[in-house]
Amino acid sequence: MLTPMPRPTSSLLAATAALALAAPLALAVQPEGPAVQAATAAPTSPPSGKIKVNTADDLPRHTYAITGKAIEILSDPARFDPIVDQLIANALSDLEKYDITDPSTLQAYYDLLSTAFHVKGDLNRAIEWSDRAGALETKADARARRGHTIRAVAAAEAVSTDPSSPEYIAKFKEVYKQRWSAQPYELTKDALIGLRNQAKMVTRGLIESSFAAGLDPLIDSANGKADQALAQGLLAGKQTLDLALPLLPHMAAVAGEIIDANAGAAVAASKWAERVAELPASAPAKPVVVGIWDTGVDVALYPSQLWTNPAESPNGVDDDQNGFIDDIHGIAFGLDRRPTTGALCSLEGLKGDKSKYIDFVAAAQDMQAGVQNEAVAQFQQYYGALRGDDLRAFGDDMSLIGNYCHGTHVAGVAVAGNPFARILHVTENFPWESIPDEAPSVEFGERWGDAALKTAAYLKAADARVVNMSWRIGRGMIEEMLAGAGAGATPDERAELSRRIFKPLRDRLEEAIRSAPDVLFIAGSGNEDNNVDFAEYVPAGLRLPNLITVGAVDDQDKFTSFTTTGENVELYANGFRVSSMVPGGRVIPFSGTSAAAPQVANLAAKILALRPELKPADVIALMKSNADPIPDKPGRFIINPKRTLEALQQPK
Repeated sequence: MLTPMPRPTSSLLAATAALALAAPLALAVQPEGPAVQAATAAPTSPPSGKIKVNTADDLPRHTYAITGKAIEILSDPARFDPIVDQLIANALSDLEKYDITDPSTLQAYYDLLSTAFHVKGDLNRAIEWSDRAGALETKADARARRGHTIRAVAAAEAVSTDPSSPEYIAKFKEVYKQRWSAQPYELTKDALIGLRNQAKMVTRGLIESSFAAGLDPLIDSANGKADQALAQGLLAGKQTLDLALPLLPHMAAVAGEIIDANAGAAVAASKWAERVAELPASAPAKPVVVGIWDTGVDVALYPSQLWTNPAESPNGVDDDQNGFIDDIHGIAFGLDRRPTTGALCSLEGLKGDKSKYIDFVAAAQDMQAGVQNEAVAQFQQYYGALRGDDLRAFGDDMSLIGNYCHGTHVAGVAVAGNPFARILHVTENFPWESIPDEAPSVEFGERWGDAALKTAAYLKAADARVVNMSWRIGRGMIEEMLAGAGAGATPDERAELSRRIFKPLRDRLEEAIRSAPDVLFIAGSGNEDNNVDFAEYVPAGLRLPNLITVGAVDDQDKFTSFTTTGENVELYANGFRVSSMVPGGRVIPFSGTSAAAPQVANLAAKILALRPELKPADVIALMKSNADPIPDKPGRFIINPKRTLEALQQPK
């Protein structure tokens, strides 16, 4: 299913999307998805004359003749089987013709082949490709979650060919439990909780409805020329419905047994908590303006930590004639990338009740943490009963409410423990609909780039010193939006149009950051477990002296399963269940590099409050020289705010 572009770098809504809920049922790909480390150095020349792949844009596009309704296709071998055969043929051909060194991309190919062969009933080849994908894992938690289901299926099929027989089920559960139990519980806990929760919500009716809501409009808009993502969506649907869903009750039962057996296990103390440091109000410091370039801030929550424009009044007039009306505490841009008003992003288009959806966001976070309460039960019951258009409307509403909550949450993390911080909001209204009404245009990309230039000029005029950017845009995201809106006759045409849209956006965003050399910009790397350069993310993939890209670790100093990495993602911070306020003042823990980046912004703002004469390069050097190395991750460091501030305040 398509997701909004650009994407805030939080994974707060992962439990609310139907296809995301179904995905963990896949037998070859384990619950948290493939792990990705920074790509290793590529050979100077492709082997055996292969075509070198440097970014995702270099990969070939394939077209599939798909028409009709998703469920009808999945139910008809005559229509579905040729799609699977073409997926296999294309994948094998690509691996033969192209020199692909990016680990996440190779994993995606291998997992695709594993799924396809399993759907075709060739379990041996499915395991072979699954093992190849697993061999590329570099994250401990991802390795601990791989391969259990498909190996348990293989063991069960050795004793019975009937998946509903007691012998099959007993052997499946036996091997499934053995494999999960052999792993450290702290690495598998979240995945096991996810399995148990899915069994309480996921039904065949829900999944079929989610495929109809998510895939049918894309099939219609493709006009018989579907892209790779749509074909793979059908493949995942087949595996989920026919192979994984019947096993879900048994998987969940085993997960529950392991969770219950570890109920009394000691919880490791947070290593991140040891690094936290606050600035007392009595510190010899000066106010520092912190830009929150995000989805808006509920300014009522931070009455003593706001930057205020002295030349503007809330009267509907551009008093200072700077191009922005009522920019009391910052500026805002609408969906059309033109200046608008409002400290928070607009909720126009929200179909449901705002308060109820914020309750659901909180319940989803509790559910992911394994908390069982009345709010979680209500969320599970409500979501599990959704069907048809209501399901897609709910997903879109939750995406919009997630945007609405995002910036305020980020702001709270960025200014925590710093009475000298002054928030300046740069409010973006990001697209949120799964199937966009309109396709982005080249003019749209140009306007977005121009908005970035206006933002940089505004930040400089306000004497901002630190700007947090917990979002990213990728060319591939634009290509997805074009596909969703039915733009372009073929995948290749959409790819070319996406390049024309992305270029002015990227170039002008880079120019904007470069034009403010005294401002330190801090970007979240992303939550796709991929590489910022291969995915062509901006701002995360830009190389500028006044920009830092931040990845996420958990509170035990391990890479989170979701964090995007890359050559320039050197600094990391806690991005795992970080608590902060959302609009209205409720405190909710979110995970994502959106929560990690403002931890770095927080430290940078404290440094500049104490030493305002420092330049971005000085601040970066201080944070790096006092950071903690990440075990087994050479050249990667976790910031240490306490040590950094102590070093800064040492007598000269």
